[in-house]
Amino acid sequence: MGEVLVLEKRVSYSPGTDYDALWKKIISELFEEFILFFAPDLYEAIDFGKGIVFLEQELHKVIIKHKKGKKIADKIVKVSLKNGEEKYVFIHIEIQGKKDPDFSKRMFAYFYRLFDRFQENIYSIAILTDLSKSNNPQPFQYSFYGTELMYRFNTYKFNEEDIPSLKKSTNPFAIAVLAGIYLHQTEKNYHKRYEVKKKLLKDFILTNPNLKSIYAESLFYFIDYLLYLPHELTKQLTKDLSINIEKEAKHMLYSEKIKEAPTLAEYFKTVREEGFEKGKMEEKRNLAAELLREGFSVEKVAKMVKLSLDEVKEIGKNL
Repeated sequence: MGEVLVLEKRVSYSPGTDYDALWKKIISELFEEFILFFAPDLYEAIDFGKGIVFLEQELHKVIIKHKKGKKIADKIVKVSLKNGEEKYVFIHIEIQGKKDPDFSKRMFAYFYRLFDRFQENIYSIAILTDLSKSNNPQPFQYSFYGTELMYRFNTYKFNEEDIPSLKKSTNPFAIAVLAGIYLHQTEKNYHKRYEVKKKLLKDFILTNPNLKSIYAESLFYFIDYLLYLPHELTKQLTKDLSINIEKEAKHMLYSEKIKEAPTLAEYFKTVREEGFEKGKMEEKRNLAAELLREGFSVEKVAKMVKLSLDEVKEIGKNL
C-alpha cells in the first residue's frame, strides 16, 4: 500500500504574515508529528525509522498547475512503509480567504494528477483552518449520460475542534491548531490577540517542562509570526516574557532557527540598547572619577558629565 497525502489550508491574512511559508516550515521540521496528528491511520503504515526524503521543488510543477497569483506551498516526501515499500507523501497547502465552490473539484484534480503520475494509492485530506460553519465541502460528483464519478476525501476542520482537548494534547500540532483558531477569533482585536499569544508562548512553550526543545523552537517561531501584533504590542510582549525566556528557556537565545522571530528579535534589541546605555553610564562614572582626582569640585564635575550631585559624591567616596 502506498499513500500520497494532499493537504489544503484556508485562512485569512494579517499584515506581513506569510501563512503558507509558516505551515510549510513547521511541517518540514516536525513531519512525523504532523502525520500523527492529522492522519493517524497513515502514520501507522509509515516506518519513520528509515527516514524521510523531501524531494526537489521542480517535481511539484509536474503535479500541480499553479494558477497565476495564487500563493501555494507544497511538498513531496518520500517515505518507507512498514511493509518495506518506498512511497510518496504529497502535501499541498493553499491559502484562501473565503469559501470556494470549486474546492472539491480541485481536490479531485490533484488526486487524478497524482494518481496518473505515481500510480499509487492516495491518502487525501483537506485541512480547513477557517472557522466558518458554512465551509463544509461535499464530495466531488460527476455525471454525464451514464458516466458517473464520486470522489470523497478526508477533512480536518478547525471549527469542529474542542479547545480544552487541544490544550491537553501532547502533540505540538495541537498547539499549532490552537494558534490557528485564535488567529481567526482575534482577527479584529489585537489586544485580545496579545493576551492569547502571551498565554500560548508562556504557558505552552516557555514554562512547559515536558515540551521537547525541538517542539518549543518550532512552535515559538510559528506562533510568533502567525499571531501578528503591531510593534508596540510586540515590545510589550517581549517585556512580559523576558523573565521566562531568561529563566526557563534560555536555550532559545542560542537558537539560530528562531533568533529572527519578532518577540526574540525585540528581546535582543532591548538587550543591546540596555548594554549600550550601561556602557555610556560606566564611561561617565570613569570620567567623573578622573576629574575628581584632578581636583575639580563635585558641582563642576556633575555639570560636566551630566550626573547628579549625589552620584558624583558617591563616586568621590569610592576613590
